[in-house]
Amino acid sequence: MRTIKVSEPMYLLGATVANQEVAERAREAMISIHKSGPKLHWRDLDSKAKRRSVETVAALDLDHVVVVASPMDPRRQERARAKCIERLCWEVDELGATHVTLEARTASLNARDRALIPRLRGRNALPTQLRVDWLLGSRDPMLWIADQVLGAYGDAETGDFQYLRTIEDDILVSRIKL
Repeated sequence: MRTIKVSEPMYLLGATVANQEVAERAREAMISIHKSGPKLHWRDLDSKAKRRSVETVAALDLDHVVVVASPMDPRRQERARAKCIERLCWEVDELGATHVTLEARTASLNARDRALIPRLRGRNALPTQLRVDWLLGSRDPMLWIADQVLGAYGDAETGDFQYLRTIEDDILVSRIKL
């Protein structure tokens, strides 16, 4: 979420699309720049580390999807997340993905997300062949990449474009009006 220094509050959800071979190389690259903590998280990085991160991501030549839902009522962020999950699944399906791994949150929020998927399928609002799973961010460096892309995109939304410029050509942005 971005609520500070933006024109309107927004919920951001992202994905990095890669086949298994490319994903393995990407995981190794992200591990090579991660120095501390359970996962590489944009908000924990200083400007030098952010620069190294986006340069690493750019060198991987991956496709990224960023879904932006706004204006978001901060009291209804889960509604915004649900809309973003729905759109994200369609966008990655269009790019040829067959599996989406969402970063796990708390048990109750994961349960909420898991309940959403069959509801979307029941409304034909989710690609039928797309598999959706959850995994802790510390367990898969591919999730770190999406975090870095979202961080750079979110910073650009606040007026700081220096990181996004490095990776923007690899990002498909999909906006949702709430």
